[in-house]
Amino acid sequence: MEKVFDIQRVILEQFEEQPFYWRVIFDSIKQSQLITGIMGARGVGKTTLLLKLVLEAGAKKRQALYVSADNLFFLEHRLLDLVDYLYKETDVRFLCIDEIHKYPNWNQELKNIADTYPTFRILFSGSSMIDLVKGKYDLSRRVVLHHLHGFSFREYLEFQLGVALPTISLEELISSHISIASDLQVSQVLKHFNDYLRFGYYLYFQGIRQEREKFQTIENITQKTIYEDIGTLHALKTPSLLTIEQLYKFVINSSAGEVSPNKLARSLGKDYESVSTYLKYLQEAGLIRFIYPGNSGHAYLRNPAKMYPENSNLIFASYLPLVEQTAMGKVRETFVVNQVQNIGLPIFYSEKGDFKIDGTIFEVGGRNKDTKQIPHDGYVLADGVLTGSKRIIPLYLTGFLY
Repeated sequence: MEKVFDIQRVILEQFEEQPFYWRVIFDSIKQSQLITGIMGARGVGKTTLLLKLVLEAGAKKRQALYVSADNLFFLEHRLLDLVDYLYKETDVRFLCIDEIHKYPNWNQELKNIADTYPTFRILFSGSSMIDLVKGKYDLSRRVVLHHLHGFSFREYLEFQLGVALPTISLEELISSHISIASDLQVSQVLKHFNDYLRFGYYLYFQGIRQEREKFQTIENITQKTIYEDIGTLHALKTPSLLTIEQLYKFVINSSAGEVSPNKLARSLGKDYESVSTYLKYLQEAGLIRFIYPGNSGHAYLRNPAKMYPENSNLIFASYLPLVEQTAMGKVRETFVVNQVQNIGLPIFYSEKGDFKIDGTIFEVGGRNKDTKQIPHDGYVLADGVLTGSKRIIPLYLTGFLY
């Protein structure tokens, strides 16, 4: 057991040398109940938060412990045995478990820990694909889950510039965008926005200077997500995973309206059911996003109107060295879908504009986009615009929703 504490000491020494940014969502996670889970895609900062909280809880005084579920320690020891030892032999009452989905039988042992040690706090991170309700051990009543996304544009600015910036609601974005943009004390905000679209969504880029290396890091993340996370969780073999990678590349490299499950099935020579299932795996893993028509029924649930990359950084990583201007429309739309879905607002495909967000029509475009294609009560989210007008809203302000 001593080796586990030694590993933690080395990890924390390195962590303390790096800058840390406290996000608003961290407050609710910190105050959560005895067993708490943080779900999210690779690279959004789950490990960073666990290390910060274990430090605050007294890790240096051996009152808290951080472990990774893929540590060799767990080849010979059970998680339940570790908690039993900590509870009986140490002062540790707070355990952070990173990447818990890599630990076999994690759901049963968490249930046993909750039942046996009701005062022992556990915070774990896991793949966004984890479902606490499915399976033999329903943890939904014992565990509170928080979903962690990458940086919003507002958070990116705060982290990069060391400033405090307000969040805004969709209603404020529509009604007060002119005054919000005028009051914003950020120089070269459009330059920062272009940087964010390329590599600002993920939290680990502060240590990487070369843009090419940042894009390669994203590529590595997608490969690990497909071949490790999806492959392990769904027990898939290499041929199936190769098909999933092909589907991901189709979504990344095609315009948002060009791809559908039926088209992809025909292109790959695969059956519709398999393709639909694989696309769902990619969505659950945090690599792609769906939007649907604004209607209901089984067709609504099964057939997305459009498919997008999870975030705009993924597009730039695939279009090296530069994204062509013709792809910027997809980049902008991906940004809007990402920021809106990350706060849980309803967003649907609209034939009159690009999107219907919480009942309002929006068209997304460049600086010259006008309002001719949308209803009189619709709005344009325009890129390259610093301050808008009555129905023209600067696109970058959408990044202040969280």
